[in-house]
Amino acid sequence: MLPRSRIMSWCLLLIFFYQQVEVDESHSSNSPLSAVDASITEDNKSQIHLIRQRRNVNQQTEYSIDIEISINNINGLNNLQMDLANLRYPIALPIGNDTINITNIIPTTSCQLVNNEIQCTCIGEFIWNSTFCRKYQPCSANTTATQTCDCIRGYPTEGVFCHDSPIMTTPTQSTASTTRATTTTTTLPTTLPTTMPSQRVTKDFALRISSLNFTDELKDSSSELYQRRTDEFTKLLMDAYRERIPSAMVNVLGYAEGSLIMLYNVTFNSDLASGIESVQQEVELTLARTYDGIQFLPNNEIPCTHPVYGITRFNSTATIDCMGTGGDMRIYCGNNGTYSVEQNNCLIPEISNLRELTTSPMTVAANFSSLLEELSAVSDNENITTPGNVLAVIEILTAFSNTSITVDETDLTNFLQTVSAVISNESLSTWKNLSNTADNVNRSSQLLQSVESFTSRLNLTNDTLEINHNNLRLIATKISQDENRSDISVTFENFNITSYDNLSATIFIPGDEFETGENNVVVIIAYPTWIDILSNNTQFGENFQINGLVMTVTLNHNKQITMDMTFSPRNTELDFDTATCAFWDFAGGAWNKSGCETSRDGNNTVCNCTHLTSFSILMSSSNNDNKALEVITQIGVAISIASLLITIIIEAIVWKHVTKNKTSHTRHVAILNIAINLLIADIWFIVASSVEPKTGACVAATFFIHFFYLALFFWMFTLGLLLIFRLVFIFHDFSKSTLMGISFSVGYLCPLIISVITIGATYPKEGYIREDACWLGWRDEYPILAFVIPALAIIASNVVVLFVVIFKLLRPTIGDRPRGQSEEQETLKQIVRSIVVLTPILGLTWGFGIPTFQEDSPIAFDYIFTILNAFQGFFILIFGTCLDSKVREALLKKFSLSRLSSRTRTVQTSSTGRFRSKPGIAFPGRIKNYNVTGQAASGSKDKTLSYSTLH
Repeated sequence: MLPRSRIMSWCLLLIFFYQQVEVDESHSSNSPLSAVDASITEDNKSQIHLIRQRRNVNQQTEYSIDIEISINNINGLNNLQMDLANLRYPIALPIGNDTINITNIIPTTSCQLVNNEIQCTCIGEFIWNSTFCRKYQPCSANTTATQTCDCIRGYPTEGVFCHDSPIMTTPTQSTASTTRATTTTTTLPTTLPTTMPSQRVTKDFALRISSLNFTDELKDSSSELYQRRTDEFTKLLMDAYRERIPSAMVNVLGYAEGSLIMLYNVTFNSDLASGIESVQQEVELTLARTYDGIQFLPNNEIPCTHPVYGITRFNSTATIDCMGTGGDMRIYCGNNGTYSVEQNNCLIPEISNLRELTTSPMTVAANFSSLLEELSAVSDNENITTPGNVLAVIEILTAFSNTSITVDETDLTNFLQTVSAVISNESLSTWKNLSNTADNVNRSSQLLQSVESFTSRLNLTNDTLEINHNNLRLIATKISQDENRSDISVTFENFNITSYDNLSATIFIPGDEFETGENNVVVIIAYPTWIDILSNNTQFGENFQINGLVMTVTLNHNKQITMDMTFSPRNTELDFDTATCAFWDFAGGAWNKSGCETSRDGNNTVCNCTHLTSFSILMSSSNNDNKALEVITQIGVAISIASLLITIIIEAIVWKHVTKNKTSHTRHVAILNIAINLLIADIWFIVASSVEPKTGACVAATFFIHFFYLALFFWMFTLGLLLIFRLVFIFHDFSKSTLMGISFSVGYLCPLIISVITIGATYPKEGYIREDACWLGWRDEYPILAFVIPALAIIASNVVVLFVVIFKLLRPTIGDRPRGQSEEQETLKQIVRSIVVLTPILGLTWGFGIPTFQEDSPIAFDYIFTILNAFQGFFILIFGTCLDSKVREALLKKFSLSRLSSRTRTVQTSSTGRFRSKPGIAFPGRIKNYNVTGQAASGSKDKTLSYSTLH
């Protein structure tokens, strides 16, 4: 006779499988399983919960079920394991026309009370995944390389147990032992021909139901509301999908906030994947009969699901508290329902306890040395490089640095031991994660400031102190109080850390920098790994990298001293011409070069600085393209200035001849003002390049560059408006004074208002200009937007003008006969000429600068942008003046008349009457021929026809 426990196990399995096959297939994979008869469990004094079912469709339907059984003693567990081991598989259970095959029953988890705490241990080859090991803490340090474990301290309330692969879960109650049963079903009769179905795939979807609201009940899958909503939605979704895809299986996964967001997945044959998206409209119509405001979320905004974190909305972070210790664990839900890397903020108990103790300044002051010693011991014996422990250690060290207690050698050694542990090579990935957090707190800067504050309170009993830890070195020196003060010269080199072993630095401080009669203590620390921890952000340029040791220099007195430092480069591939000595500015959260001068000594960089703090050298990548672009800019601006001067002279010469009507007058006023503003802006551009940044002259240069470049754009905008007015509003007209009033108001008043508001709003906050150049700043107050936004808006407007011109050229005049092939070719040529002529005059060349805003954009855009805009003055001369037929006509007429008049006067004074008649006959003839030529040049095939309406 079988043991009672075995009989009851069989009964429980049979009840489950019987209930399972009685349920409709569409409902069986989505609805909660029916409860087991309570009388059976009471009779056996055990409890069972079916916590999971998984559907894998191949030739059969497979279920994986977790069964929980409460056993009174360890012998009962041993007997159950022995019984299960003696079974022969598969075990066939015929039910109606179906046969259920139990392929395996495997014990997975045993939860017992050990030392007044529940410990859940995996049986056999099963393991706890890393999430549970971090949340509940492993029973011992026996973890794998992937941070899984075989035992956790606590009962997993999520209803998840030891496993051999990721599984879906449903919450359940406490249990003591868990077994897994794997079953398959086969449909009879078996004599029917069968074929291999296509592979089944699953796709997630998310629906927003605006007429419903999310409540806390929907977080609990066992609640009445959760089950009612799920049953309703499952039926509606199944009706919608099976109308089009009969084999589809729908599973409601859960709910999230946002009115009400329902997350579900659909399992279907892979050969129907292309049609699954088309069912969405049917789904919306089906649900809309019952609910209002049905909307599918985009695929990239689908919520994320996790067995522990549950369902998390897109672009939000899920957090769970760590069990037994302080801290939490969090994970970010990104695009396409995918979680990012989990951030472990759980604390080891010792760090958690120390953080609690150091929250009180009085406790820190009373136990200063003992707490430091305890912290040092923990950092030496435990791994504290996880994000949670690093953050906690920074808080603890900040608490120590904020006190006013004098520091001795032992305190400093213990303090730096902890600092060395959290800036080790192993912690670099943690620092990278911390730099990407959304709290906008610079943790590396906070730690560095704590080190500076702590070391400045050192009371050195001996003349010198050296501390060598794995990731930092310290040398402290006491300066004698007599007049024979020695210079300080310290060298750091030969660091035994991979990828940092080529770093070295020397610091020299003259002895006469220190005052007599004071107990001066100088502390110098070098940290190799901080190169990859501190930010590369600078206040003097972009694309810089820390390329030398980070060194902290402090003095126990608030006094400025001058010192020389020499740094070797870490990366010799960077551009040495860009080497910059800088200090870490805690207030600005970036590197600042104020108070430091930079010079070169071979490959080494020499810094002369007049204050104390933390220093290093920064360089940008070597880029020959930058130098080439600089040369192109210099040549282009020079040619542009010369061309603009010529343009202004030509306009002055031909002004009376080309401004005889209102349209032509307004056009040439615009061209002249464009040339003048670009000329002045280019001149100020040259002036600004030779002015020292952050000076009054630099501010003035920036203001005038901003104003005149804006005036340039607004006059180009005015020219575009005039062109569109003459092309579209043919039968409307304005007086000359009105056109001039509008033009000058737009051309100068608008840029003046923008420029004044910009300097007035940003200059008092010290954000108007950049640290390294005389141009609008691009951080903090973003004054650069006061140039970029108007410029981009005008470029977009003038692009529309260009398209209108092209449209007018393509549209035949009313009454014209159909165009032949030659006329079509001529129209194409006119379009090309229009584009070439209007692009520089309307400022469209500046549009090529848009791609350069993006990082890693192709360098070709930089070359195109630089060439087109550095030479813009030259293009205005060619396309705005020289190719204007009326300008050419006026120039030829003026110079031809001048030469002919001179020749006529000469003949009349030195020749007889017979010869005087020849010039008189020839002159009118030449004028007549010139007029004919001029008229022909102004005909329909003239290359400036595209904007001839402006004449």
